[in-house]
Amino acid sequence: MKRNLHSICIFLLFVILLACQQTEKQHKVIENKETELSERIQETIAPIEKRSPAISIVTESRSNYKFQYSTSVRHTIGEFVDAPMTEVIPKNIRHENHVSSKIKTTNTELTEMEVFPLMVNIIFDNDIFNNTDYYYTNGARIEMVLPIAKSSPVNKMLLGLKTNDIDISGFSITQNIYTPINPEATGIEYGDRPFASYLTVGQFRESYHLKKKIQIKSALDIGVIGPLAFGEKVQSTVHTLEPTGWKYQLQNSFLINYYFRIEKGLYGSSNFELNAVGQTNLGTLYDKIGGGLRWRAGSFLPVYRGPMTICCNQAKRRQLQYWFFMTANTDLVVYDATLQGSMFDNNSPYVLENSDINRVVFTGSMGVALYYDNLGVELENIYLTPEFKGAKYFGYGRIKLVANF
Repeated sequence: MKRNLHSICIFLLFVILLACQQTEKQHKVIENKETELSERIQETIAPIEKRSPAISIVTESRSNYKFQYSTSVRHTIGEFVDAPMTEVIPKNIRHENHVSSKIKTTNTELTEMEVFPLMVNIIFDNDIFNNTDYYYTNGARIEMVLPIAKSSPVNKMLLGLKTNDIDISGFSITQNIYTPINPEATGIEYGDRPFASYLTVGQFRESYHLKKKIQIKSALDIGVIGPLAFGEKVQSTVHTLEPTGWKYQLQNSFLINYYFRIEKGLYGSSNFELNAVGQTNLGTLYDKIGGGLRWRAGSFLPVYRGPMTICCNQAKRRQLQYWFFMTANTDLVVYDATLQGSMFDNNSPYVLENSDINRVVFTGSMGVALYYDNLGVELENIYLTPEFKGAKYFGYGRIKLVANF
């Protein structure tokens, strides 16, 4: 009996030792898997500066033996990764916390739809800033950048960059008003600019390649020139003496115009920039082509002029932009409907003859700009050489307000 009991004890001891040995082997296997997983992550992801532990990942291993053993290794995602989770997490890793915001990448390219749903530009021109009240006397333009604009059929007609860092599209509405030197004249002022106004709606596209320092803007506008543009009503509401010469204004006619502008950086840094500009207008409103230079100095993102929150993940580090700028541009003018009336059916009481138009017009401007976070303001004063024979040199002021939401 004692011999049997002794044999049983030896057998049980042997079983216990065998089980302990198996458990120890399993523990080593688990440790090896954890070490291998950590080395794989380190080899895949370049070392970066540690981030705040907003997200954690957990690796788990379990034994299928009777004596179950489990372990977990916890790391912060910021120790390893600065890229979208789907690109770096192996299949046997799960993340504990769900987050709605995207992890920023080192690439500065972000589409506007990822950053904002709406941007609004309001541009107001008036010659009162130069203490005058004639020629181009008032202008207003509202631009709204909307993601839905990219789905418009018109957007396919607008030229842009095939590869870009920023590509935005939107809609616009514009009203411009023109008068002769004496808007209270009771008769036609021959040899002077005719009364005219136009109202257009359109779509525009802007695309930027920041590294190549290229900007392209294109737009297609349609509308009307004449009484239906409501120039008389607008000017009458802001004048003490009602202008009486509007009965001689250019008559109604349909407008369609295509605008294209390209700007290329010649030299630039974060504090200085010199760009070459080329632009053209084609249609029943304007037919002209020109080019020039644009210079600015301050603190800004090269080529791009707008809130940095739109374009790149540097916004939180450089929220403030400011600059002083100057422009010089020369246009070769073929046709100007605000001076010559309708291109096809001209029944206006007074227009300038084709021979009266100055074919070369120089435009210069200077101004300042201030942008902070998602808001911006630009103040500019613009000067023109005479647009027709016998005309005066002319200037007007511009205020531009920018906001994105």
